[in-house]
Amino acid sequence: MFSNGPVIFASLILALIGQAKAGHPFDFFEETLDDFEDCLKINNISIEAYEKFEEFDNLENVLSENVELKYKCNIKCQLERQPTKWLNELGTIDLKSMNALKEAAEYITKCMDNAPDEPCAYAYKLVICSFKSGHTDFAIEYKDDISEVTTDLAAEQQAELDESDFIDV
Repeated sequence: MFSNGPVIFASLILALIGQAKAGHPFDFFEETLDDFEDCLKINNISIEAYEKFEEFDNLENVLSENVELKYKCNIKCQLERQPTKWLNELGTIDLKSMNALKEAAEYITKCMDNAPDEPCAYAYKLVICSFKSGHTDFAIEYKDDISEVTTDLAAEQQAELDESDFIDV
C-alpha cells in the first residue's frame, strides 16, 4: 500500500523553506543603528511601533502599501542612508545604481509605472516593487557569495598568470 506521508512531509518542508526564503521587504537595509534611530525620531515612531509595523503579521499590509505615511517616510529615510543609492538627485528610481538584474529591472520599472508622486510613498513603493521582483533577495542572499566568488576568480587568474611566467625550455 502506498503512503502519502513522505510526499506530504516533503511538500511541507518545501513550503517552509519558501516561506523562510521569502524574507521581509526591509531585510536588506544596512544603515547604522544611529541612522535607524534617527529615522524613527524624525518620523515620530517609537521602536515598539516600528517593531509592530515590521512584524510578519503585518506583512500583508506592508506589501499592499496599506500603511501610514509616517512609516513610508521612515522607509524613505532608511533607504536614503543605504550605501547603495536607489534614488537619483531628483528622488526617482536609479536602476543602474541599484545594480538590478534585467528581469528584476523590468519588473520594478513596470511596478513603478503607477507610483505615487508623494516622495515617501514613491520610495516606499520602490522598496516593495524591488522586494516583489526578487532584487532584494538577490542582494541579501548573494552579497557575500559574490564577493567570495570574485576573490576566488581573481586568485585563479593570478595563479594562471604566474604559471605562464615560466617558459619550458
